[in-house]
Amino acid sequence: MAELLGTVRRATRVLDYLAARNEPVPIKRLAQELELNLSTAYHLMNTLACEGYAVRDADGRYRLGSKVALLGDAYARAWPVEPALRALVAELGARTSENAYLAMANGTDVVITDIVESQQRVRVHALHRGYSSDLHARALGKAVLAFLDEAVVRRYFADHPPRRLTARTVVSIDGILSELERVRRRGSSEDVEEFCEGVCCVGAPFFAAGGRPAGSLSVSMPSFRFRARRVAAREAVLQAANAATAALQSVDRRVRNG
Repeated sequence: MAELLGTVRRATRVLDYLAARNEPVPIKRLAQELELNLSTAYHLMNTLACEGYAVRDADGRYRLGSKVALLGDAYARAWPVEPALRALVAELGARTSENAYLAMANGTDVVITDIVESQQRVRVHALHRGYSSDLHARALGKAVLAFLDEAVVRRYFADHPPRRLTARTVVSIDGILSELERVRRRGSSEDVEEFCEGVCCVGAPFFAAGGRPAGSLSVSMPSFRFRARRVAAREAVLQAANAATAALQSVDRRVRNG
C-alpha cells in the first residue's frame, strides 16, 4: 500500500467536515468531532485559511473558503458536456423563470455542471458547480439513482451514509428505495424541502445510448410557489430531459457512423 501523508488526510477530513455543515463551526467543536488535538486543529485551520480554503468569521468560527468553489468549478468543467445540453438547461431556466440545473452522471457520481439562475434571485446557497453530495435528498440525484440497479444504490449508500439535512429528509435505505421506485414509475423526481428548508425541486433523467442514465435536469423554486407551479415545472423538466436524451443519442449515432 502506498504511503499516505497524515497531514494531508487530516486537512481533507476537515474540508469534508466543513462541506457537510450548513453553518460556520467553532474550532473546539471541529477538533472534538474530528478527534483532533486542539493545537493540531488550530494549525490546520490557520493553514487552510491562509491558502483560501477556509474562512474564519468575526466569532472565530470556520467555514469553507472561495478556493473550494474554484476546485468545484474546475471539476465540473472537466466533465464532457455537449453544447446542446448547455442550451437546454438555459432554455429550461427561461421557460420556467426558475433556477435550472444540469448534472452529468458517471456511475453513482452525479455532478452539477451548469446552473442557470433566475432573475427572481432565489437560490440554494449550498449548491454550486461540482457539487455531487446528498443524492438521496436532491431531485438531480434521485433522478439518476432511480435507474441504477438496486445493488449499486445500496453499495453507494453504504459508502455514503445519507445524512439528515431537514426535518423532511429521508435517511433510511428502505425509505430511499421506495422513493426511487416512485421516481421510476412517474419518470420524474422531487425534492420537497428535503435538501433545503423552503426550497422545492423537480427533476428528470436523460439517457445515453443503451438506456444508461447520463445525467439529469432540474428546476428549483421556493416552497410557496411549488404547489401552483409543480405540474408545469414537471412538464417543462420532462420535455427538456427528453430533448437531452435525443441530443445525446444523436451524437452517439454520428460517432458510430463516422
